Amino acid sequence: MKIIDCEFHYYLPELMDYLATRNQAMRYYPETKVLEVRDKVYGHLGGVTNTYPVIDELMNFGAERVAEMDRCGVDVAVMSSSPALEELPEKECVYFAKKSNDAVAELIKKFPGRFYGAAVLPTPYVDEAIKELERCVKELGFKYWHTHSNYMHEHLYEEKYLPLLAKAEELGCAVYVHPQASDDKDMKDMGYVYSSPGLGFGLDAMKTSLRLILNGTFDKFPKLRMILGHCGEYFPFIIDRVDNRFAWIKDDEVKMKHTVAYYFQNKNVVMTTSGIMSKITFECTKKAFGIDSIIFASDYPYECLANMMKFVKTLDLTEEEKEKLFHLNAEKYILS
Repeated sequence: MKIIDCEFHYYLPELMDYLATRNQAMRYYPETKVLEVRDKVYGHLGGVTNTYPVIDELMNFGAERVAEMDRCGVDVAVMSSSPALEELPEKECVYFAKKSNDAVAELIKKFPGRFYGAAVLPTPYVDEAIKELERCVKELGFKYWHTHSNYMHEHLYEEKYLPLLAKAEELGCAVYVHPQASDDKDMKDMGYVYSSPGLGFGLDAMKTSLRLILNGTFDKFPKLRMILGHCGEYFPFIIDRVDNRFAWIKDDEVKMKHTVAYYFQNKNVVMTTSGIMSKITFECTKKAFGIDSIIFASDYPYECLANMMKFVKTLDLTEEEKEKLFHLNAEKYILS
């Protein structure tokens, strides 16, 4: 059975060299393999989840990455940039977005049939981002746009980003809204795990994606598709409560024309398994939205690829459902 992994993270080594010269977040400390994601919030990337340190795997653009895929049974992986460059000054942001996309394009050429590209853009600089998205889709053949739930003090739901979302719809390009570390003071005060993968990631992605829906984004752009990781963040558990409250209480700030659930049912929003190895969570997601809305992704190398593959193969699925999870849904909704 063909297996496509739709969240295979990387960092451009040249970008990390630049982050090591900065005196503020995001800043990289190569001697300790620590990434300062927010002021005095430190992510330790020297741990081993697969075969060698996470940061080294992130920066690998060679045969070792393919070997890990072969060991674990992944046929094709979508290369998606980890967060950093969208928060840089304009000149550096534009430069590293182009360099990152070019590096992925070269990897695709070097290992034919093994990789797809997800565009990383100089998102806060909308005119430049539109140009780069067009280049990625039309010239490099990339499949979708991978962005983040915040750009330090800005978010994708703000009005300035409407032209970029319009361009994504025009190009038939889905947008993967991946979490980023929260900049809220109460989150940062408790350190990296609390503000990021332990809680903050899910909260921030939930806030950004829900505001996109409430703002009427998918009414303005009905063919636009958003991808969420981690089995839909918190939506499978809370969506009935959300719709109940918005139906019960009038709120003039809400511009959407339908219920929140409608945009999931209409496949404006689909989700991946990235970073989730819980049968209860998977079953909740499947019952809430159906197997047709779920796409396989590992969150490599932040998660152990071998463990992720072992987990998904234990799920109680029919052969038809496995085909949908491992490749058909991806090919239908985000790779077409």
